[in-house]
Amino acid sequence: MGILEQASEWLEHQRQMNLAVPIVYVRKDGAEKNICATVGKTLFRSENEYGVTIRTESRDFLIAGSDLPDDPVRGDRIVYDGCRYEVLAPNGEPVWRWCGTYHWTRRVHTKEIGGA
Repeated sequence: MGILEQASEWLEHQRQMNLAVPIVYVRKDGAEKNICATVGKTLFRSENEYGVTIRTESRDFLIAGSDLPDDPVRGDRIVYDGCRYEVLAPNGEPVWRWCGTYHWTRRVHTKEIGGA
């Protein structure tokens, strides 16, 4: 393991230990899993047919790949801090992506859909 990979592993461990909060990940089939995630956001931009830029902000959850081994899919849900979030992304974007070079963390895009 090279020095950059070691540093990245250390940083991922620090994120999990110091920035992560408890969430409940709910699959479309209803299966629930209690895990920890770091809350973030992504700003998506697109243009409509009139050339107007539309901005959409996603509430993101950064989740260790080992905590969520199966790929997130549209329609999964996350319960966090009294709110429910649906896994989705605007404009046909993927609903999740890997963070970092070593693919240890999934960034899952969501939208708030109401109280828990």
